[in-house]
Amino acid sequence: MSPARRTLALGLGVAAPTLALALGWLLAGLRERAMLAEQRRGELVQAAELLRAAVRESLEELRRREDARPFEHYGRFYRPPEVLALGEAVALSPLAGEPDDPRISAYFQIDPDGRVRTPYATEPGGSPRAVAVEATVAGPEFAPLRALSFGSGAPAGDPSLTVALNDLGNAAYRDLADARRGDALAAERAQKVRLPQTSRNLVTWDAIQSQQAQNAPPPQQASAEPVFEAIQQQYAAGPQGHVSADGSQRPLPKAHVPEDIPQEAGPSLDYSPMTYLRLGRTVVLQRVVSHAGAGSVQGAVLDEGRLAGEWLAALVARHALPEATPTIAATSAAEACALARPVHDEVLPDLAFCFPAPAAPPGGSLVLQLGVLLGLGGVVAAALVAIARAARRSDELSAQKTAFVSAVSHELRTPLTTLRMHAEMLQEGLVAPERLPVFYDDLAHESVRLSRLVENVLAVAQLEEGRRVLQLRPGDLAAQIRDIVDDQARHVERRGFPPVELALPDEPVVVRCDPQAIEQILVNLLDNALKYAADQRAAGLRVALEVEGDQAVLRVQDRGPGIPEADRDRVFDRFYRVARERDAHTPGTGLGLALVRELARGHGGEAVALARPGGGAELQVRFPLASAAARPT
Repeated sequence: MSPARRTLALGLGVAAPTLALALGWLLAGLRERAMLAEQRRGELVQAAELLRAAVRESLEELRRREDARPFEHYGRFYRPPEVLALGEAVALSPLAGEPDDPRISAYFQIDPDGRVRTPYATEPGGSPRAVAVEATVAGPEFAPLRALSFGSGAPAGDPSLTVALNDLGNAAYRDLADARRGDALAAERAQKVRLPQTSRNLVTWDAIQSQQAQNAPPPQQASAEPVFEAIQQQYAAGPQGHVSADGSQRPLPKAHVPEDIPQEAGPSLDYSPMTYLRLGRTVVLQRVVSHAGAGSVQGAVLDEGRLAGEWLAALVARHALPEATPTIAATSAAEACALARPVHDEVLPDLAFCFPAPAAPPGGSLVLQLGVLLGLGGVVAAALVAIARAARRSDELSAQKTAFVSAVSHELRTPLTTLRMHAEMLQEGLVAPERLPVFYDDLAHESVRLSRLVENVLAVAQLEEGRRVLQLRPGDLAAQIRDIVDDQARHVERRGFPPVELALPDEPVVVRCDPQAIEQILVNLLDNALKYAADQRAAGLRVALEVEGDQAVLRVQDRGPGIPEADRDRVFDRFYRVARERDAHTPGTGLGLALVRELARGHGGEAVALARPGGGAELQVRFPLASAAARPT
């Protein structure tokens, strides 16, 4: 190709991308503002839906919790299943005190005959609080809800439990109270009474409406019709109860009843799902429980002031995005909001999340250029940070390795010096005969110390290179620990410690393990405790083995200074040693605990460091127990 053509091709090669880039910048600038506006609108919508979902989930959690309460809790006293055989057989309802959820102000029950019952008194009007709740439920706003109750019980001799059960509980309490005052007849009745243990049968609201049609007069059915319509609208928008979208029922777990407690056959009560219902300015959670043709309405009155105030403000603070935090406004004033979404369609329909208008987007071209520059700067900064971290890590490793070499040199020099000096003295006959056993013992001890150091270094190297393969086979871990501690008794004694306290189970603890690795683990743990608990020799060391679930837990405990919480995981890193002035001259290479964790993980377990109650350190190693099939017979 001629020079002119090469120059033209080069010019076109540079000009064409430049023109394309300029056109792209222009088009991007034109589209930028529209895209940013649409994106911010989408972010507001997403933030609004996130808050609405949080409201729904919180109210649904409240509904599920109230839905799980048994029928009997709405009376003042009831007989719990687990205390049927005890003398104090009647318990105060858990609803009799202040509600455990501040969103609820009171509980109530409407009997089939229209009587309003509360857990705050045994009889209507029995306490100021009961009077206040009864007055609220008896008001005109609650008329449709009162119409939901139906029937008056089954024929004589077989009354509906929705009519009699709470009265039976209250009567049992009165009998017990009279019996304590010396009433013999009341004591006899208290001994003989047996409250039936009911079971729960979940039914749909359609089934409740069908039961009411059979047991309530037409005027009452007409009064209850708005309630059924409101419930049907809620379920059409999305099921919220225990009845799923396809109409199937999900049973609640039943409380366990001990088999040795006498009890009668358990009649089944029909429970509808708890549902939110707005009655004028009041919101209630309500359901119908029926039996033998009679149904009672049970519910909780919600504190709308707390819902719209403290609870909603806390929910917004917890779930709102920092860049899209709304205010709470009346739905009638939602026109002033850039985006408004109802808080909750049934519970708080008059309130909305009001989001302010987002700031106008800047110029598209400038934003795009700035974004590119920031992106490039971010990439460069990230690269610099990564390089700096790598360099710092390299320096740390270099320093650790230097310290390791120095420590290993020192650790090697000490036993080698002892070996050489003792050997020369023996060779030259400078040792008195009565001192020979001491010299031989020193030679053996230093040889073991030197061998252990070399074994640790080689073991770590083999594990790092993948050349160490553990030979796992079933064995009694307790027996191995006992043998290892016995073998180390002389070493422990030489360090000025009392004999190791052993706490081992009587039965074999079978794990799949490598005996040599187990010895390395325990010897390194003991050696670590001997070094760092030297100031508390008299307190001694403790080695324990326990079975927890499907794991065997080995514990080595001392009364030394312990391990700071920030260092409890790092002490298992290679070459790492706790920076503490008192331990500056304590010998060690920083490999012992690293080898312990590597070998523990090779067994499918783990090694952790904890604080020992009462002071000191506790090093734990967990091993999975061998399966029954793998245990030796």
